Amino acid sequence: MNSNLYTKSSALTIDVEDGVNIIMRDHFKKEMPPTKRVVQNVQRLLELFGEKEVKATFFILGEIAEHYPRLIKDIASKGHELGVHGYYHDQIFKLTPDSAFNNIKRAKTLIEDISGVKVAGFRAPAFSVSENTSWVFEVLAELDFIYDSSVVPVKAGRYGWPGFNKDIQKLQLKNDRTIIEVPMSVTKFLWKTLPACGGGYLRYFPYFVTNYAFSKIQKKRSPILYLHPYEIDTGKYPGYFYEAKSALPLNKRISLSLYRLNKGTVYEKLSRLLDNFTFMPLSNIINIYKENIKIRAI
Repeated sequence: MNSNLYTKSSALTIDVEDGVNIIMRDHFKKEMPPTKRVVQNVQRLLELFGEKEVKATFFILGEIAEHYPRLIKDIASKGHELGVHGYYHDQIFKLTPDSAFNNIKRAKTLIEDISGVKVAGFRAPAFSVSENTSWVFEVLAELDFIYDSSVVPVKAGRYGWPGFNKDIQKLQLKNDRTIIEVPMSVTKFLWKTLPACGGGYLRYFPYFVTNYAFSKIQKKRSPILYLHPYEIDTGKYPGYFYEAKSALPLNKRISLSLYRLNKGTVYEKLSRLLDNFTFMPLSNIINIYKENIKIRAI
């Protein structure tokens, strides 16, 4: 395969987490298991991907696999790639190397045991791999991951690693170990470089902005589309969410309202992207370009 095919192919990635239990945990400090909404939302995505005849990489939280093992089997049975997203939605900077090792190993082992498939890739919750948490690459290599896809190569709010190379690369680690990093897609709008191919950016921006970003990024490298199942969830959240939200200060209530803004547009935008661009799992993208991946020290 040549690099021209690489730039004309995009990666389709899904970070499998439940919006309800994460928002209750992160914003209200209330622990609860993931709800069945995550199953319903993932099934809806699986149906769409089946209709469009595309395969994706699903980065799965261990707690989702623990509570809904049939969902993991279903994803694997349909030919999609499985990856790890941590056990709970703990950002890397909240963990130590030892706790990260145990957390990620627990999730990887569970997902592999349920699916019967060896997992190659990892994505950190909230893209929390930065220069300050780069020690996690050693953890991932020790756990036999082939690649990571967590680095946002620009400062973007609460995450980002400014100056990190935008291309797929092989990172040289200690003891002659390596790991492949697939950075998230960014592009320049006017004077500012921003993430543009998924998540809140897909929700907030009109479709033509995302389409423009994909077309522009394709000239140099493969775009990496990412999405959370809750971003197509337009249903009313449980009453306990609104009860907890009502006790917050006004500015925080507004922030949580923005969290759900434009969700009704995401499914259609995603469907249009699947029609207009060629998508495949992340491992396939890596394999297409493997002969041209450069080794870099960090």
